[in-house]
Amino acid sequence: MRPVSLAMWEARAVRSGRAWTPERCVVGFVAAVAVFHHLPILAGAVGIHDAVDLITPFAVVGAALAALFSFHAPPRALLTAFVGAILYVDGHGIHLAANSIGNEPVSGRAREVAHFWDERFGHVWWHVGWFLLVAAICLAEPARRVRLSRRRTATIVFLLGATLFSNTIEGGDWWLELAGAVLFCTWALVARRPLLTTFAGAFAFGAALIGIWALWHGGVPQFSQLGWI
Repeated sequence: MRPVSLAMWEARAVRSGRAWTPERCVVGFVAAVAVFHHLPILAGAVGIHDAVDLITPFAVVGAALAALFSFHAPPRALLTAFVGAILYVDGHGIHLAANSIGNEPVSGRAREVAHFWDERFGHVWWHVGWFLLVAAICLAEPARRVRLSRRRTATIVFLLGATLFSNTIEGGDWWLELAGAVLFCTWALVARRPLLTTFAGAFAFGAALIGIWALWHGGVPQFSQLGWI
C-alpha cells in the first residue's frame, strides 16, 4: 500500500474544496428544503411523521450554512442567517409539537391552543426564518461570483417555488409568500444579481401558483381541508 504524503492530502483537500462550489451548495440547500419540507407528509403514511420531521431543521439549516461558507459570507449575511436559523428552528419546533398534540383526540381549549401554536403562530415563525435564510444567501452572493447554468436556475425556481406554494398553502400563511415575492422581486430589480434574481423568480413562481390555486377554488383552502392529505 502506497503511503499518503502531505502533498497528496493537500491536493485532495483542494479538490474537495473546489467541489463545494456556491452553485452546488445553493442547489443543495434548495433540494434540502424541497425534500425535508415534504418528506414528513409521505412518512405519515407509515406513522413516522414526527420522527422524520425531527431531521428537517438539521438538514435545512445545515445546508444553508454550507452555502454561506462556500460564499465566504460577510458579517451581515451571517447575522441574518443567525436570526433566520433561530426563527426557523424555534418555529419548526413549535409547529411540530403543537401539530403532534393536535393529531391526538383532544378537544375544547386544548385543541384551540394547539391549533393556534401550530397554524397561527408556528408556521409564520418557521417560514419567516426560512425566508431569512434565503435572504442571507442572497446577501452573501457579492462575496463570490456566481455562474448559474440554465438547468440549475430552472431547478432552483421550480423546486423552491413549488415548495413555497405547497408549504404556505397548507400552512395558511400564503399571504407571507406573496409579501416575500414582492420584497425579493423588488430587491432583484434594484441589485440585479444572478442568484438573487433566481430566488426572486422562485418566489414569483410560488405566487403565481397561489394565484392559480385561488382562482381554481374561489379562495385559498389548505390541501388538508380538501382531503388531499
